[in-house]
Amino acid sequence: MSEKPSDDSGTPAGDEVSIEKLEQTAASMPDSANAHYNLGLALVQRGEWDRGLLEFRTALKLKPGLLEARINVAGILLQKGDYDGCIEESLKALQYRPDLIQGCINIGIAFMQKGMMEQAVQSFHNALNIDPNSAVAHLNLGNAYLSLGEIDKSIEHNRRAVEIHPGFAMAHNNLAVALFHKSETERARKHVHEAKRLGYTVNPDFLKELGEE
Repeated sequence: MSEKPSDDSGTPAGDEVSIEKLEQTAASMPDSANAHYNLGLALVQRGEWDRGLLEFRTALKLKPGLLEARINVAGILLQKGDYDGCIEESLKALQYRPDLIQGCINIGIAFMQKGMMEQAVQSFHNALNIDPNSAVAHLNLGNAYLSLGEIDKSIEHNRRAVEIHPGFAMAHNNLAVALFHKSETERARKHVHEAKRLGYTVNPDFLKELGEE
């Protein structure tokens, strides 16, 4: 979730007292985009995605250029499986700020979920054009290339993700998967061990294939 706003009502939080206060603020200041945004953020932090989504949408009606709200709407839609909605909201955000890397990443993930891997690859490259050192963009691009059967490129981008962020457990796991596809079993085991050490739950079937269980 993207954070930020807050001026009108203090720092949002997900506990009952804070949400009650934020609800009162939004009710007393119905034309404040920030008040609705802060309430939406607190609701989402508490797991109330649908109510949070409504508050973010209200904030956007009042202030269409509130990018944090736009990106959070896109993220919720992605979680809910509304991939076209996620793409639409992310594109709107990019119209306001073309260098918004999260917009490109959201679009890429949505395309991947739709099975549109070539479009996903382009979106993740767009993200890396904005920030070549985005470990998340490299990881997702590696996943897309793996789905396309381009194993060397998958290894390249997952390895880059690990170089940028050595504690990125999912990147270690995904690099292990790509290496296994190249029959580099020992190197795959090394990265699986690191993923497990970092707390990642590795697929038991993959562990069996590696001879780890």
